[in-house]
Amino acid sequence: MEPLAHRAPLLAVLLGASLAMPGLAACSDDDGPKGKVEMRDHVRIVWLRGTPYEMGLQHAELLREELAEGRQYVGDDPLFSTMLEYARIVGLDQTAAEHSFEGIVEECQGLAEGTGGVWSLEDCLILNYGDVVVEVLKMEGIACSQFVASGTATVDGELLHGRNLDWWEVEIVEKYPVVFVREPKDRVPWVSVGFPANMSPYTGMNQAGIAVASNEVSSPLETEVEREGRSNVQMVREVLERATTLEEAEAYLRSQDRASAEILVVSDGPGKKAAAFEMTAHSFEARYLSADGVVYAANHFVHADMEAAQEPEEPGTSSWNRFERLRQLLEPGEPGTYHGQLDPAKGIEILRDRYNPTTETYEDATELNGRTLATNGTMQSVIFLPAKGIMWLAVGEFPSTLLSFMGFSVGELTGVQGAPLPDPASFPAVTLP
Repeated sequence: MEPLAHRAPLLAVLLGASLAMPGLAACSDDDGPKGKVEMRDHVRIVWLRGTPYEMGLQHAELLREELAEGRQYVGDDPLFSTMLEYARIVGLDQTAAEHSFEGIVEECQGLAEGTGGVWSLEDCLILNYGDVVVEVLKMEGIACSQFVASGTATVDGELLHGRNLDWWEVEIVEKYPVVFVREPKDRVPWVSVGFPANMSPYTGMNQAGIAVASNEVSSPLETEVEREGRSNVQMVREVLERATTLEEAEAYLRSQDRASAEILVVSDGPGKKAAAFEMTAHSFEARYLSADGVVYAANHFVHADMEAAQEPEEPGTSSWNRFERLRQLLEPGEPGTYHGQLDPAKGIEILRDRYNPTTETYEDATELNGRTLATNGTMQSVIFLPAKGIMWLAVGEFPSTLLSFMGFSVGELTGVQGAPLPDPASFPAVTLP
């Protein structure tokens, strides 16, 4: 067995222009910016509103104890503290300060002030420039997977978007999962899945029915990665705040000066459209929903024009296995395919799938190393119905695929009257034999 590492450098772990359109309601009242927090089972729901700086202050106040514990955890751990110091030595602190979006900088300023310096502006910016840090420090081992299905691929023709976010296991992230509900001033309200100090999200959905999630690319060529430029996960935040259609999201992503390699999967529920955007500092291609209504991604580029941007992905490797298994489960005509049967329950079955297409065997859910869709490093597992603003989320103790999938409504969380609610309210956890 080659189990996934159960620790990670904090740098990889504590990461990570249209105004709000008519008809997009917000959860605000007339009393001015303020936030709140409540517990739903083991998940903290944190509402933030106003300017980025104001949201940073609220973030600090509402999660004060969790943030303090997390910063102490970093300082006490020899590996984490060494990696953070190394990031400073190679100049990533200055790079993050120069190339982070203004909203990230301002929210980090609010967080630093609100915590009384427990979290410094410098540390907050480094940690929210996470995908670039991962590339520069050449950190590996992530095994993320995504799929989108619509039209004839689903039981009702509605668009369904699933994702597993795979990281190294870190107890502070397991302990404090957070659903952030953000009402940014003059922008689209949105929801993300994260943890304290996470301002550049890996998974989120906005009130306009746009869902976005990120997959790192495991082996981009050195020539396709730069030390400076925009963070892709920070761009996830920008898309969630700006975009109301897939076309707006794509135009925005293409316009940016990117630094690292990433696959962003964006789905547009109301438009019944989706794409896997394969991106590096110098290349950009899109794979849209196929004629059969599916698109999917692991941790390598698949578009023919992106093959030259990465090292070859050999059959039997982690990313190859997961992409091949998604093909088997999603494409019509494959033995055992879910094509035409897909609904949230079937989507969860895909996220929990433990079949290794290379060995043609099912593997133990607690002993995996990224060879299958369900891995022992899965931190977030999510099913989106973006047109309805609904998601089912499994998060907390690793691997998340074994946990209960809790239902959330973006409309309910952002104060939309009569917003659709998740039905069922949750899907049960898996009990291992």
